[in-house]
Amino acid sequence: MVFESFAHVPVTEELLRHVWEGEDDPAKGGHRFGLGREGKTEFPQEWDLATVKLAIVAVLEKPQFVGHRGSSVILKKQVGEVIVEVKLRIIGSTHEIEHAYPINGAGVFRNQSGLRKYLPLTIQSLEA
Repeated sequence: MVFESFAHVPVTEELLRHVWEGEDDPAKGGHRFGLGREGKTEFPQEWDLATVKLAIVAVLEKPQFVGHRGSSVILKKQVGEVIVEVKLRIIGSTHEIEHAYPINGAGVFRNQSGLRKYLPLTIQSLEA
C-alpha cells in the first residue's frame, strides 16, 4: 500500500550524527555497526553513513507503513533487505525526524546483555 510522502522533511547532519554515532548519553542514538550500545540495533556492517542517509530518504519518500503515536508519526519501509523505522515529531504544522534505526534484516544485530543478537528480516514488523 502506498502512503503519502514525507520527502519534505530534512535529513540534517545533526540527525545523521545522532543515528550513526549517538549522543553522550548511551541511550540516545548510535546505530553504527560495531558500536555496541546496549539495547540498540546496528545497521549492517557494509552500510556506511551515505547508505543510511539514502535509506532514511527512501523511508520518507515512500513509506510502506505509517502509524500515529501521540504527537509522532512512525514510518517504516524495507530498504534492500533491512526494515528501517523513522519516527517524526509533529511540531505545529511541520515534521522533524526524532530517530531512525534498523528494526531487522540482513546484517542487523541488537546488543543485549553484552551479546550481539542477529535479527533476521521479518516482514511482519512492517505492520505495527
